[in-house]
Formats: sequence, C-alpha cells, structure tokens
Amino acid sequence: MTDYGYEIEPRPADLGGGWRLRLLENGEEVGGGVFPLSPYLSAFPATDETNEREMAAKVAYEDALAEASAWLATRPADEEPAFLDDEGPSDDLPTRITLPKS
Repeated sequence: MTDYGYEIEPRPADLGGGWRLRLLENGEEVGGGVFPLSPYLSAFPATDETNEREMAAKVAYEDALAEASAWLATRPADEEPAFLDDEGPSDDLPTRITLPKS
C-alpha cells in the first residue's frame, strides 16, 4: 500500500522566508515547492511591517497547504482485493469457488 503525505516547513529568512512544501510517497520526496513571502507582501499592505509579514506568512502557508491537498486528492487509491461470497464482498480468501449455473 502506498503512503502519501506532505510536510510544510518554514524557510530561512535569508532565503526569502515563507514555506517549503515537500510531497512524499512512502516517506520519499517526489515533488514540492517553495512559497516565499515576497509575492504576498505587496498584496497585504499593513500599517506596520510585522503585521504585514505575519499576514503574508499566513497566506503563503494556506497556499502551500492548498497545493498539498490538491496533490493528495489526485493520488490513486490502493485497492485491496475483495472476493465475493454468499454475503457480498469479503476480504477473506474463498475456500471454495462455486460457478453460477448457466
């Protein structure tokens, strides 16, 4: 069974701040992206720089989370084998198989 997940980590300020998204498949990184603060700062002018940076960080995080959620929604669901018995689908391997009469 394939395990899909993600991690969203803060980025260092000297790299532009914001967030780093890692898309994971069985614990291995298979994609991702960065969400630096700069594109978000001008969109949210505030009376003080601290408030503006906090708002930008929140929106950048929400965008990273939306990207991760969209990616997870496109991952295939592992289907486990199911067998039909007299009562419907079952995960138990049948002990005998009865063919329908024609």
